[in-house]
Parts: sequence; structure tokens; C-alpha cells
Amino acid sequence: MTSRFPVFAVTFAAVYAAVYYFAVDYNWALFSYGPAVGKWTLFTAPASAGPTMYWYGWIATAALSGALAGLVACLLPTSVSRHLWSGFAWLVPMGAMAAFAYLLSGYWTR
Repeated sequence: MTSRFPVFAVTFAAVYAAVYYFAVDYNWALFSYGPAVGKWTLFTAPASAGPTMYWYGWIATAALSGALAGLVACLLPTSVSRHLWSGFAWLVPMGAMAAFAYLLSGYWTR
């Protein structure tokens, strides 16, 4: 029996990077944190006092999505999953980094 971990790892890396980009761009935070009041809320919540941190929620959204996609990919038959190119584990994150450079370009071009 072959190990399913490489299939999980490649799928997780690709899906995590892609979902993290969209989570940041569209603010799909699984939860948010208001450090001024010490309050955790489910999904995105407006600031009640001071700034609200969404970064933890973006990471959780991407990690959960990557893990679920990786588990689904592990359930695929070996004949299908062996065609999964391992280069996706670096190509998709590099694309996400380029997309982030474009997304944040307004911060250094003003």
C-alpha cells in the first residue's frame, strides 16, 4: 500500500495558499479578535473598541479548507491521485505570493 501523505501534502499546500489569498481579499475570517476588549467573535465582526484582528481567522479558514481538500484527495483512487503533480506544492503558493504583491501594491505605490 502506498503512502497517502504526499497527496495530502501537495493538495494542502496548493489549496491553503489559494484559499488564504481569497480569505484576505474577501475577508473570509473564521473568527476575529478584538484585542482592546479581549473579545473573540465567530466570523468577521466590526470593531467595538479599537482595531479588530482578522489574521488568525484567515489562517484558520485556509488551514481548515486545505485540510478538508487534502483529506478528500486522499480518498481518491490511487490511479487518479498519482497524476497529481508535486509542483503544485510550490507553483500555487508562488502564484499566491504574486497575487498578494498585486493586492498590496497600493501600499507602496501611493
